[in-house]
Amino acid sequence: MGNILRENDLSAFEKYRLKSVTGKSFNVANLMDKAFAIDFMRNLASSIGAPTERTAASIFIKRYAFIAVISLFAMTTGNKKMNLSLDNIEMEEAKRGIDWLPMISLKNPSIEEWNGQDRDEWRKGVYRDLFANNIYPIIEHFEKTFKVSKLILWENIAVYLFWLYETELSDNENPNVASDFYFLIKEAEGKLFGKYNLNPIHKYYSEKASQVEIRMRKTCCFTYQLGTKRCKTCPCTRNAEDGVCYDGESFCGVASRLDNINDIQQNEYL
Repeated sequence: MGNILRENDLSAFEKYRLKSVTGKSFNVANLMDKAFAIDFMRNLASSIGAPTERTAASIFIKRYAFIAVISLFAMTTGNKKMNLSLDNIEMEEAKRGIDWLPMISLKNPSIEEWNGQDRDEWRKGVYRDLFANNIYPIIEHFEKTFKVSKLILWENIAVYLFWLYETELSDNENPNVASDFYFLIKEAEGKLFGKYNLNPIHKYYSEKASQVEIRMRKTCCFTYQLGTKRCKTCPCTRNAEDGVCYDGESFCGVASRLDNINDIQQNEYL
């Protein structure tokens, strides 16, 4: 990775929360230390009004999903691969009473540009660095530390990637858009995302409801526990009316079935 992100690159990424310099920040690699992660999530919960560290962990992954958005935006629109090692990423800390929408910076802004040969293999390398080496370890760690299901955390990532390709890049004529989106939801092997047999993103993709053009989630992300209404895409919105799901802490029927299928088919290599 010899090239450096230029100012015009950064301006394109800024809407996805990437800046050359951020405010008071922390290094993401520190979250892999259990004691640091617990203390961090306790402080985050207090700052954003989350009732538990478990809820805060889900909200964190929703914010961290922009790492995936930034990475795949760079790959698809510019054939660029960023340095996304955990210790290269800085995120702004939360401030009490202010919505936590953290800016992100890279200590080393070097990039690798596609060399024009076998883009499929190069794309797999982007995926390994982003998902298997970055996002997967965090999700695994959070599940064990905060008892929040991987299904919720992966869907928190997936919904932003669907938004990137279906909304942000919907009018982009670059042929990589259609090809890369198809690869994400249909072709990418499970091992590119971590210790998986199956692609953990694929299960969350479905056709949008035709009347309202939204895709219902399979899991509840707990955002409503911050004192807001349930998301219009939350599966518990409809189920709660039937007395099935009250607080989002327990999976409703569809998510429970998804969890069982995951246990049977996903089979992580232990």
